[in-house]
Amino acid sequence: MNEKEEYKLTYEETTFWGLFKITGFNEFKNWSLPLAVIFTLWICGFIFKTGRFSEGAIQVSKDIAGALLGASGGIFGIVIAALTVTIALFHQALLPGMLRSKLLHSYLFPFWKAVGLWAVNIFVCLLLIIFNSIKINCYIPALIIFEIFIFLYSTFYTVKLSGLVIQLALQRAQIKE
Repeated sequence: MNEKEEYKLTYEETTFWGLFKITGFNEFKNWSLPLAVIFTLWICGFIFKTGRFSEGAIQVSKDIAGALLGASGGIFGIVIAALTVTIALFHQALLPGMLRSKLLHSYLFPFWKAVGLWAVNIFVCLLLIIFNSIKINCYIPALIIFEIFIFLYSTFYTVKLSGLVIQLALQRAQIKE
């Protein structure tokens, strides 16, 4: 394809799974996932040391589910705002080339992933609040462990995403109009 030909996106390339196929597992090769696992295990170890893991997990979920819900909702909005800033940072003349080389896909997919992670956080927090309210305690220990993990992973991944925005801003500063 020469430089003048227009690149035509397929529908699949515009979906979450299509972008995931393009970017591959490289999005998981960073420090955020292992760090989230380590901290989750560390927190679970503290809860387990109480000797009553289920009761401790239920109490932790009662104490933090509301706060995590609020934080997740706020950060969800911040990630969407960061996406807007990132799109504004793209040099318009470079966009067709970035689209053809699928570099644009690689820049945009992490935002979709981050918003998805925060949406899962919101959903799990809502489940924890509902289960605590109606006293369905059998699922709460597993849910709170998952929530702690997904919250930490989302937080660390969002920090990584901030680095992507900073890199893009620095690269944009090099481009002369």
